[in-house]
Amino acid sequence: MLHWILVVVVLLATVALSVIAFKHRKGQGAYLCEDCRFNDPVKCLKEVRPYASECTSYRQGVVQLSGDESKSV
Repeated sequence: MLHWILVVVVLLATVALSVIAFKHRKGQGAYLCEDCRFNDPVKCLKEVRPYASECTSYRQGVVQLSGDESKSV
């Protein structure tokens, strides 16, 4: 009996953590390409570029600021 209780607790914890991770995923409502290191038509050939709000290849990179300045994020 104790074994099944532990199995149910682990499954519920797994589902809860999955829901939390899904709600806090990158790009929720924002365009990822603005600060993605692959935001370049040569490096990124995905058809959703540059308006991707979800992307499995997203890697945070450098944000281009006005002028010659750039900021690493």
